[in-house]
Amino acid sequence: MLKFHKYHSQSWFFKLLSCVLLIASINITAQNQEFRGVKLTDVDSQVLFSEKSISEAMDLLESLNINAVIPVVWNAGYTQYQSKIVDSLFGFSIDPAFSGRDPLETVIIEAHRVGIEVYPWFEYGFSSFYSGGTPPYGGHILQKYPNWAAKSLNGDICVKNGFDWMSGVNPDVQNFIIGLTTEVIRNYDIDGIEYSDRMPALPVECGYDSVTVELYKQDHGGQSPPVNFYDADWKSWRADKLNDFYSRVRDSVKSLDENLFVASSPSVYPWAYDQYLQDSKTWVNSGIVDQFLPQLYRYSIADYIYELNSSLSHINPQKKDITFAGVLMNVGSYTIDPQFLLQSLQANRNAGVKGEGFFFYEGLRHNNFRLADTLRSTYYSEPATMPGREYNRRPKGLLVSEDSTNVVKSGAWESLPVPGFRGGIIRTGSSTPASLEYSYDIPADGFYNLYTYLIPSFSFAPDVKYTIKSKPGDTVVSVNQQSPGKQGWYHLGSYEMVKGRRVVFTLNNDEIPNGKYVMSDAGLLLLDRKRSPNVVVSSKEEEVTTSVPTNFEVYNNFPNPFNPETIVTFKLSELNRVNIIIYNQLGELIERHDLGEKTAGEHQFKWNAARLSSGPYFIKVESGANSAVIKSLLVK
Repeated sequence: MLKFHKYHSQSWFFKLLSCVLLIASINITAQNQEFRGVKLTDVDSQVLFSEKSISEAMDLLESLNINAVIPVVWNAGYTQYQSKIVDSLFGFSIDPAFSGRDPLETVIIEAHRVGIEVYPWFEYGFSSFYSGGTPPYGGHILQKYPNWAAKSLNGDICVKNGFDWMSGVNPDVQNFIIGLTTEVIRNYDIDGIEYSDRMPALPVECGYDSVTVELYKQDHGGQSPPVNFYDADWKSWRADKLNDFYSRVRDSVKSLDENLFVASSPSVYPWAYDQYLQDSKTWVNSGIVDQFLPQLYRYSIADYIYELNSSLSHINPQKKDITFAGVLMNVGSYTIDPQFLLQSLQANRNAGVKGEGFFFYEGLRHNNFRLADTLRSTYYSEPATMPGREYNRRPKGLLVSEDSTNVVKSGAWESLPVPGFRGGIIRTGSSTPASLEYSYDIPADGFYNLYTYLIPSFSFAPDVKYTIKSKPGDTVVSVNQQSPGKQGWYHLGSYEMVKGRRVVFTLNNDEIPNGKYVMSDAGLLLLDRKRSPNVVVSSKEEEVTTSVPTNFEVYNNFPNPFNPETIVTFKLSELNRVNIIIYNQLGELIERHDLGEKTAGEHQFKWNAARLSSGPYFIKVESGANSAVIKSLLVK
């Protein structure tokens, strides 16, 4: 069962208002194209510290029509994902605060569940540690690899604004960072990567380490770098080395997956060039980055507009379509005022900038979700597709709850008030045979990642058999439902599925020990973009696809909103059998109506929803090989 979180109930009016604006059928190509991203940090925020908080965060962001989430994965010398590279170099695979977990994996599952793209954010970049200017400097990275350090003219480790720096010109440092980046791409089904104000970057005062000096000498006939670190040629040489690194990053990313976006959210140009050698003008104009989000982090609308216009003045006009605004939502005790937020978003649209990236998530929750409600009721009231995508890369996941009509139960199953994914769970004992069948409407041929939600307990069986029914045939996966490390979404594998309604997996209590139980909760299918990069899926919320013939038509239902009856009108070009299928906003089957064969021409179907609660519902009309979905709103 869906449980409404606090922000749902407090902002129901705004949610209804947004739904009313979405009544008409929406073709994906007709939606607004805007980047709407939110950064997730592990500083001054608890969002990444539990599976529950991550799931609730994605529900909130979905309700705001956010289409990108940017979770930190590299902070203060630690990864916020399980890294074999870091483990091999330093003896730990993840930030100790996340020991035994993988927050990036959870963010990816939960974000893709609600149709949000994920861009892992290498926040610390070439900074190894934050010492605050108090020794010892460099942290564990420079303690083990002192030759990686960036050095000032006097030979000290480079420290600026409290951050300790590695040398981004050093090939070993560059290879380390590229290794982390490609490790994430290889191991996770992501949508892009993001570097920000510390990568590529190097404080202008630095560059006097032995490796950088030697490289400079090789390019300048043995001459040492100038002692004036503001020397224009010396600045340009170092910036060019960082640009070359960024080009290598792009090549590495695209060689692994050409559909991944390379995103950058640097400090503003030219200040960032003068202070940190960040040549974002070149990154944008030369095509190194696919998305450019300059940090327009200012505290007044006048200053914000100045930086917005300044940033646009340094890029080629044709690159405006990849330029989005970095907006400071909150930091420390500061939270942006709603009026300032709206003024900033209007300024972006006045300038032709289509979208924002917000720093950071917690601002949406402050003051009783005030900023969340502001976005939901104004500029973000309607969905937006990701600029630069020819199709929806992340259709919403297919979620089937254990208590839905998509699950066929055999034998004795009882409900338990144990907190599961949404509500409780079900279980069966070992005394009599029992089984479950989970069915899904597969929207397109392709590979899908399959997950089941586990709540482990010693009372459950250690070897439960799940049978996955994919295109090649059946695959049996054994799952230990006792293991405490398996709480949450458990990956059953990636499988090739065929379009249409079908049983995807089953489980039973065969051969479990006496006295043990088998539990079950929700099942989730997510399109596997690593194995199906070019599959086009039209979800129920994206309505009619362009592949639907024009001689089959479904019109908007009337009245809409409605209570409790509405009429659906459709047109057929030939004699065909017609089915009407009703889904709720979770994609769960509510009703199925077989209308039998209908002749060519216009027909109507009256739907009575008196037994249902208020909310959006999706009405799918099927006729032979054709189908279309319209969105309706029941308001009681």
